[in-house]
Amino acid sequence: MWIIFATIAVLLWGTSETIFKKISTAEKHSVLKLISCNGLMLGLCALIYMLITRTQITFDVIIIYLPISLIYIASMFCTYKAMTLVKVSILSPLQNSSCAITTILCILILKQKISIIQIIAIIVIILCMILLSVNKDEVLKLESGNKEEDERNAKRAYLLYLKGIFFALGYWLLDGIGSFMDDYTLEANLSAEQVIIAFSFIYCFVGIITSIFLKIKEKDYKLLDIKNNKLKWLGTFIETAGQYTYIYAFAFGDAVLASPYIAAYSIVTIILSRIFLKEKLTNNQYLLIGAVLISMIILSF
Repeated sequence: MWIIFATIAVLLWGTSETIFKKISTAEKHSVLKLISCNGLMLGLCALIYMLITRTQITFDVIIIYLPISLIYIASMFCTYKAMTLVKVSILSPLQNSSCAITTILCILILKQKISIIQIIAIIVIILCMILLSVNKDEVLKLESGNKEEDERNAKRAYLLYLKGIFFALGYWLLDGIGSFMDDYTLEANLSAEQVIIAFSFIYCFVGIITSIFLKIKEKDYKLLDIKNNKLKWLGTFIETAGQYTYIYAFAFGDAVLASPYIAAYSIVTIILSRIFLKEKLTNNQYLLIGAVLISMIILSF
């Protein structure tokens, strides 16, 4: 059952990540606007979900899940910030190799076991993701004809690239720890329903605070203007749907398998970024994508 939820999460998050990349370079304060919109969307969906499932949530549950939620929200800030600086086709596979941290922690602490072929599949996924992040065209080419100006532009571009990689690694670390803590919490204390509702309300609170800050900074900005913010709301709705399927994938399966499988949603991102964002891929990158897809199939058995 976990493989169904995990596959849906892969498709949803790959799509939402492509949308977020398009938004992140188009507006001022785009990172805060995405956090605000995402939080409000999660809160709204949580209320509807509570009515449908009749799940009860207590303040104690929110307190238990608060540290994990804050880790995830911080990781989202890192990835949104990195999107403004690095191509998403590079960013996504790099930061989603965070499944390596989750897998190692699950084996060492939770004593989860996997087969040799599954270990090989996980290693292949992680290596391919790292190799997919290598793209020499990310730094601006020297084009002006003025050597000194070219050197300054190249240096500036490289520093911005490194800044983006720094935020991507922030996501890598935080998401890996958060995914492990999710699996530990689901096995020890909370149900999948309680986890997603608690996370949604905590993120919603952060979204409301961020919305107030944005209103102070940009008095004319109207987040609830759906017509002018349709991409934000569409992206956050798809992202939220992915959050729900992600939690159920962990509830029905072990994070040691689910984490690297779901992390491969970067493959969807890479394909969509090529189609809609015109980010080009090399033949070697296509081969790496194929290796990840085969490894995902191996993990499903």
